[in-house]
Amino acid sequence: MPRLAIAVLGCVVTVLAIAQDDATRMTREELLSFLPGTKVTQITEAGSERRWSNGPDGKFFATSNNKQYGNALGTQMASNAGTWTVNDEGKYCIDIDWKRVHEKWCAYILKSQGDIYYLNAIGDKHKIVFAK
Repeated sequence: MPRLAIAVLGCVVTVLAIAQDDATRMTREELLSFLPGTKVTQITEAGSERRWSNGPDGKFFATSNNKQYGNALGTQMASNAGTWTVNDEGKYCIDIDWKRVHEKWCAYILKSQGDIYYLNAIGDKHKIVFAK
């Protein structure tokens, strides 16, 4: 009997863990309604923190602490204008021409409970923060 109780408890814990990580992909229509005016914060895999606000015209001005590159003077801050769109597939697309690299990508936005958002997949390295 104790083995059965442990097995049941294990299943319950697994179901709760899956429920916490459950996220739904936002539709194109949801994104077009949600994204204009949102403030975005993203941490890249290299550890750079970037921020911008999605303008209603599809434009933004991004800043980054630029941990990946920095510069010869020892400062790391970088900034530049960029654009955002939602493509026909319902992906959030970013285009920023930083000084050292042209960043252009599209990703599905997954929304989890508690207004937690991810790019393409659930996981800490895929998190992106949207605030109104």
